[in-house]
Amino acid sequence: MSFAVIGAGNTGQAIAGYLSLHGEEVKLYSRDSQKAELISRKGLNVKGVYSGRVSIKASADLKEVIDEAEFIIISTTSFGHGPVFNQLKPLLKHNQTIAIFPGYWGAIECKEILGDTFENKNITIAETSAMPFVSKADHNGSVFINKVKKNVLIGSIPNSALTPISKKFMKTFPQLTPTNNVFETSINNTNVVIHTPIALFNASRIDASEEFQFYTQGASPKTVSYIEKLDEERIRLAELLKVETQDILTLLNDFYETDYPSLYKALSGLFPAGNGPASFDHRYFTEDIPYGLVPISELGKLAGVETPYTDAIINTASLLLNKDFRKEGVNFEGVTIEKVQAIGGSVQST
Repeated sequence: MSFAVIGAGNTGQAIAGYLSLHGEEVKLYSRDSQKAELISRKGLNVKGVYSGRVSIKASADLKEVIDEAEFIIISTTSFGHGPVFNQLKPLLKHNQTIAIFPGYWGAIECKEILGDTFENKNITIAETSAMPFVSKADHNGSVFINKVKKNVLIGSIPNSALTPISKKFMKTFPQLTPTNNVFETSINNTNVVIHTPIALFNASRIDASEEFQFYTQGASPKTVSYIEKLDEERIRLAELLKVETQDILTLLNDFYETDYPSLYKALSGLFPAGNGPASFDHRYFTEDIPYGLVPISELGKLAGVETPYTDAIINTASLLLNKDFRKEGVNFEGVTIEKVQAIGGSVQST
């Protein structure tokens, strides 16, 4: 098997290092030619749950990276998905698989951008509900993998050939669990429900660039209660769309094979260390709101589900930061609830 990893940040370096340590052929793409040169020259020093030094070919030439790849893993930020899909479109070859880690509704966006290429070249498009690794790269040749999640969902959009996710791919990532469709992966993304209330309710700290522990100091009982209200809206929407889900506490306990009795205890117990954002230019705002909460709110409108707690976060953050997160984010303009429900479809791995 051969893999191309698109994006050389924390996630991309962790995936590339993991694959290489497990004997897979992998190339890494970075827009930053200097970073690509450094990684190609020094390799990656993987630390933490997995450890070892690996040699990896990295390049700022997208065609070079994906040309021979059977599997293309997208690990960019959500707002980078669209540009990457557009760049990939003319370069794709028959029977390649695109897997987005994590999805943030990226599979649907990818299908729309690829257009006829999706069917004509028999492309498999898949996405995960979360990144299986909690990692941090120092951008000087080292990446630390702190935790590994279990039972991370992966789903795909069926093409006319009903091409499934390869069993070879699934064997390489035993952390992944196949699910029915890409609504299950995106709606089961735990980041968007947890990160945004904590970040917004600590806006003064962030504005002052004050150092604080995100979960132990930032997540008060009242804040966690708000997270649970957000989660109830997500669950109601999932039920209407016939998407399988569980409450956020159960998902976290499944990810980390723990047994915390409450979300408040789970957040501080699972993540005792970890600084909060030092500015508003952070993925908890720029990614989790437009690509996480906005689609939940917009789908809620289509489905007739009220989402006052979700809407309040979107509206308050938009006013505070002078941004139109609804305009920037995922929307379903011109889509009916019937079409939304029809996008699913179960495709099993082979």
